[in-house]
Amino acid sequence: MEKIGIYIHIPFCERKCTYCNFNTTDFFADLSERYAKGVAREIATHGDLLASGETALRENGSRSRFAGRPRVDTIFFGGGTPSIVEAAQLSSLVEACRASFDVEPDAEITIEVNPATFSRRKLDGWRAAGINRASVGVQSFIDRELAALSRTHTAEDARRTLEALREAGFDNVSLDLIAGLPEQTKEDWAFNLREALDLRPEHLSLYLLEIKHGTQLYGQIKRGARPRPDDDLAADMYRMMCEAAREAGYEHYEISNFASMGDLRGRGDRGETIRKSPVRSEHNMKYWTGAPFYGVGCGAHSYDGRARWMNVLKTESYIEQVESTGLAVAERAALSDEDRAAEALFMALRLTEGISLGEFRSRYGLDVVERHGRELERLEDAGLIEMSDGRLRLTDAGLLLSNEVFVAFV
Repeated sequence: MEKIGIYIHIPFCERKCTYCNFNTTDFFADLSERYAKGVAREIATHGDLLASGETALRENGSRSRFAGRPRVDTIFFGGGTPSIVEAAQLSSLVEACRASFDVEPDAEITIEVNPATFSRRKLDGWRAAGINRASVGVQSFIDRELAALSRTHTAEDARRTLEALREAGFDNVSLDLIAGLPEQTKEDWAFNLREALDLRPEHLSLYLLEIKHGTQLYGQIKRGARPRPDDDLAADMYRMMCEAAREAGYEHYEISNFASMGDLRGRGDRGETIRKSPVRSEHNMKYWTGAPFYGVGCGAHSYDGRARWMNVLKTESYIEQVESTGLAVAERAALSDEDRAAEALFMALRLTEGISLGEFRSRYGLDVVERHGRELERLEDAGLIEMSDGRLRLTDAGLLLSNEVFVAFV
């Protein structure tokens, strides 16, 4: 039976970052308590439905691909700021998962951490709950950049967070950084990269800034309060991050993600690592490989291999619906075989190893070359993709311009 992942959305934040368009809300202790109880109930409801062979789409007659209690090998606390709530609340949600699903003893259980909202007491509580991976939202090691982003921590807070995580026994830590910020120079980005690599995290998520409509940063740029980032400069920064991470012994396994190779280093002709890192984000790999995952909490998304659904966005409305019915589904969509194949194609191409054309045809019944031959030829001529040894993957240029590739398959 295929193992599933569980995503648990914690929407609370001290303050919304200028670039953020995620589903967040202000933190209140009493609301957080009520929310955690609601999420625990939703987890139990999904467990009951799956045990009976149903899904959150049951009113449409959809049946689950699972029978009995599904096996779970990843749990991911995202947000928002999961580290802002009490450790006991997170522990109760891990226990709810264990009560309703067969959670693997060595399951990867991740928490996203804001360096401004943790304490040693919380760290010990996370470890006691079974949380064994931390993803730290550093974003920058330059205080003026952090202030401009409305981050509530300093660079020194980030360094102290990493030290405290190590002391608490975390041996699987990921750091997030953002490149291409307004007014950010190559020298600034090179400094951020050096600082991150010197800390030797097991994993790095290195993102190019995306200016999302409706964010504070979008408004600032639109009214001229901040300059629009330079696309050519951002492209140079992307190349810098890829080179620096590879040289430091990290596998560049997804467009924006790098995992330490430890003693497994070995390089092919393109500079990519030959063996797979053991510390890739196993939960995020589910998104990129079309594996099933269940999202709980307000605004969370789910995919069971046949259908997608999304929960109610507003925190209070989510709580009310879950208290009433056990679920809070807002939108539902059953996917055709063609939809599933199209999604799987561009999601899998995010991985630097690309896709095996033969395996893809066996799994989805689609011959990619036959269906998209003309577009593939155009993209190959443009130097954005390459096909060899039965595999299709993005080139280095294609990784940078991936959205231009993906639109061809939608």
